[in-house]
Amino acid sequence: MQTIAFYCDVQSIEDNAMQQLQQYAQKPYLQGICAFTDIHYCSEKALPVGVAFRTSDYFFPLITGKDIGCGVMYLRISKEDWLKPFNKEEHYRAFSVAHTQMTDDGLGGGNHFLSIEEDDEAVYIICHTGTRDRGIALYQHCIELTRNYSKACGEEVDYVHRDFIDTNFEKYYHDTLQFGYERRKNFCIKTLIFLQNANYIRSNKAAIDRNYLRTNYNGLPQQGALHGTLYVLEDSVHNHLRFNGNEIMHRKGSSELGKDKTVVIPLSMSRGSLLVKAADLQGANNALLSCAHGAGRKLSRFDAMKHWKTVLKEKQRKAYKEQFSELLDRSGNFPHGYIQEFDFAYKESDDILAYQPYLKKVTQTRPVVTVKYTEI
Repeated sequence: MQTIAFYCDVQSIEDNAMQQLQQYAQKPYLQGICAFTDIHYCSEKALPVGVAFRTSDYFFPLITGKDIGCGVMYLRISKEDWLKPFNKEEHYRAFSVAHTQMTDDGLGGGNHFLSIEEDDEAVYIICHTGTRDRGIALYQHCIELTRNYSKACGEEVDYVHRDFIDTNFEKYYHDTLQFGYERRKNFCIKTLIFLQNANYIRSNKAAIDRNYLRTNYNGLPQQGALHGTLYVLEDSVHNHLRFNGNEIMHRKGSSELGKDKTVVIPLSMSRGSLLVKAADLQGANNALLSCAHGAGRKLSRFDAMKHWKTVLKEKQRKAYKEQFSELLDRSGNFPHGYIQEFDFAYKESDDILAYQPYLKKVTQTRPVVTVKYTEI
């Protein structure tokens, strides 16, 4: 059995998630496996969410499920260019409609989101989404690949030897991850332009293309100026395989770290996000250059709805409705997808830095406005 490195409170791990993790650690070819603070049970696959492990000659192509290449990107601008508070009554609906036109296949359901957040010095546009249909197609390819390798072995296995694939597969995988990066980039850039158009950001409005929602901004650099507004982009992936020379990194719900790289850890829709970077590179290497990709669910989606209806008092529900009035439907209720993302459904964030001491807090944001595809 491969030794498990726990970057979390072991006692807090659900029994079914711990069983999954311990069973997976007995598989052959694993060279290191880590569990992070947002580890939780996954009903679809044998490996919990919130885990990373490393192999060399063999890899496990199905561990990510269909959401291959999912990640979080932020676009940062200075508060000096932020002209006024976001007016939800005036612009939330327009923002919600605009985001549906920013890419061909949308944000996706569950905890995927597009948000505007802030701290005292900056405004952040944050996008959490994946590769959508491209990722599903790649996953189907991985299923076929695993079946073919099982036939070659004469037994059913869930891994593939590296010699069984060619460079075309690695390129296909890399290109799919790049597609996810480009989708997040278009969401962030086009949200910036939406805010410029709506006079929230100091810019040269005369230079904005009227057809910006249909324009592809993949070619823009990660930092620069757009219509006179300085910006910085940073991206991280948390659901993927990474082919690095003789090493194959597997991450299922764990964010990829790098030197001087800032990573977004969303906390909840009503709590904002934690931005971190690796302050101790040796410690980060021991953790397979990975960290938690979120606060981690405390309540399942079903239990979150039950908590909303039976545990929260009317005064507490009213406070949420006042804070997020723009999300209420015509009956004065939240779609279920939003309720399931409120802070009571997620773990406290203190454990993230306490159990991952190689991380350094860059900042913590406050939510301004969020759009989602809410129904799953």
